[in-house]
Amino acid sequence: MSKIIGAAVAIAVMVVAIAAWSNFLVVKPEAAAATKAAAAAGPPIISPFDSTLKHGKDLPLEDWHPAN
Repeated sequence: MSKIIGAAVAIAVMVVAIAAWSNFLVVKPEAAAATKAAAAAGPPIISPFDSTLKHGKDLPLEDWHPAN
């Protein structure tokens, strides 16, 4: 009997989790419009490679170290 109750509780928890997750995945049109407006207003993102090219320098492959 306790296995049946445990299975029912597990199924109920999964249904609630899926319902909550689906609510988080919904993109509201206002949020999408605000994100697009913020992206259009901000300056373009410059990579480190672009900045070294702008200064007329190059970084040899040996000098690229992992971040960790």
